[in-house]
Amino acid sequence: MFRIIMLVVSGLLALFAFPVHAQQYPVRPITLLCWSAPGSPVDLYARAMAKLLATELGQSIVVENRPGGSGVIMVNALLKAPADGYTIAANTITLAALFSEPTANFKPEDLQLIARSQIDPYGLIAHTSTPFKTLNDFVAYARRKPDFINIGGPFTISGHRVAWEIFAETAKIKATWVPYSGGGPALTAVAGGHVDLAATNPGNVKPMIAAGKVRILGISSDRRIEDFPDVPTYKEKGWDVVRYQWRGIMGRAGMPKPVLERLTAAIQKAQQTSEWKAYLKQVTQLDGFQGPDAFRAQLLQDMQEMEAVKKKLGL
Repeated sequence: MFRIIMLVVSGLLALFAFPVHAQQYPVRPITLLCWSAPGSPVDLYARAMAKLLATELGQSIVVENRPGGSGVIMVNALLKAPADGYTIAANTITLAALFSEPTANFKPEDLQLIARSQIDPYGLIAHTSTPFKTLNDFVAYARRKPDFINIGGPFTISGHRVAWEIFAETAKIKATWVPYSGGGPALTAVAGGHVDLAATNPGNVKPMIAAGKVRILGISSDRRIEDFPDVPTYKEKGWDVVRYQWRGIMGRAGMPKPVLERLTAAIQKAQQTSEWKAYLKQVTQLDGFQGPDAFRAQLLQDMQEMEAVKKKLGL
């Protein structure tokens, strides 16, 4: 009997001690997982956010790259860790495509969306040797020669692919999608003349534009962006397509509320710093903060849209 009483008491003490520990969070370093290789846009985001969060939280944030499986490997690693906020992960809109992957044994309810940080428009990038000097040039040519043009972009299905397919349907054009392992390889392909255009984020293109290898024909933002004032949006040219890639932070479901609130507040505060604003300018991206509820709603909306495109394409 005494042993049973002691077990009950120990259990109650542990139960009450956990919220106290959560209130003091963090008391040790945090691991920030990233599903892409070092140097990729999401890796750069993770490292910028880690540095800022370390200041806000008073603990070091270690970025750990877990590439492979388009993100499935990293999400599985996240879900094997305790839901205590000491293992979190950088995510992108690509997350919306993962739940239907055959190797994915997780669902949205397994994840705690913490905060969306940034939004990044998509663009159509052409080699300077092509006859496409404007977005209208490209659309007119693609209408004359359906499926003749190759478009390189990340993965068979991705936020980039969805944005492209929606634009193509709106503009009444058809082209062949050529999947690459990311936006960087797609840019390399268009710069080398292996594909006619690349569908990727314009912020990655600056060095190639400076070298005279490529030009941006149009972007999917709701207004022109500062770094490319001469590049029109799809919307202003008459195609009402506004889409963004996003990046943010998530954890495992079951995270204590005080930990979630602490992380969300720290991210929001970090995004008000001059360092964060300088980072956004450097990578040609826009601030897009959303708290947990709005971020989850965004993910679910993107999942619906992505599944509709996959179904249409027979993927």
